[in-house]
Amino acid sequence: MMRKTTQTLLLVLSTLLLLVSVTASAQGQATPRPTPRPDQDRRRGNSPSFTGTWNTVTDKGKTIVMTLRQDRADSSLVTGSYSVNGLTGSNKPSDGSINGFVKASWSAEPVLQNMSSIKGTLTGNVLRFTWGEDGGRGAGRFTLSSDGESFEGTFSRTDNPDDTSGGTWNGTRAPNFAGAWRAKLGDTGLELIFQQTADRVTGQVRGFSYDVILRDGKVVGNTLLFTVERTDPTVLPGRAPRYLGMGTGELVMDRGSKTFTGTLLGAATSGTLIAR
Repeated sequence: MMRKTTQTLLLVLSTLLLLVSVTASAQGQATPRPTPRPDQDRRRGNSPSFTGTWNTVTDKGKTIVMTLRQDRADSSLVTGSYSVNGLTGSNKPSDGSINGFVKASWSAEPVLQNMSSIKGTLTGNVLRFTWGEDGGRGAGRFTLSSDGESFEGTFSRTDNPDDTSGGTWNGTRAPNFAGAWRAKLGDTGLELIFQQTADRVTGQVRGFSYDVILRDGKVVGNTLLFTVERTDPTVLPGRAPRYLGMGTGELVMDRGSKTFTGTLLGAATSGTLIAR
């Protein structure tokens, strides 16, 4: 009888120990996260990005600078505008390509019309859109590359974004100098603040004991060319500042627009993006 009682107690204790072990193991496991739905993923900003400035060209040789923006609340919604280099006369182009349009002014000089717009929806890495400009409208499709630095596309003058009758319309991401950059000029640490609109750039240089600004900045390819000026110390307080020329700068942006190298006031410099 004593032996049966002991065996029973041992069995009860073993069962209790097993239950404690299983409970502790279950509590130590992380609760699995649910897989996000596609609409949730878009709101978190994980979708491919068309936001930025693009240097584009059609198969007719028309070069077009395009700026696109994705909606912050839903990055699948894309809007933008573009401008075209080159004049084509006062009528629509006969070849049906995307082009600039000009109108005759009172002085008989051609006036380039830059009114243009793009609006579309991003699905995966494909943007289907409509475009409109002074004198024409249509639709098109861009497919973003895996690294997000270029796209291949087509367009038409119909309402169908998959219609390729207009030809090809391809683009590469233009260098983005906008933002705050930590740079070095010899042994001197500097901070460069750039503002960019299309291919035009202005900015300031922080790190000197006087105000320094950047003027006439223009992006050519992946290179920014600009002049450097400083405040005139002879201007009395309360008067409008006057600026004196100091020299020039030339900065070459790396792929991805996160670092650059070049020269500033004749000295080698390099920079790293710290905020945009």
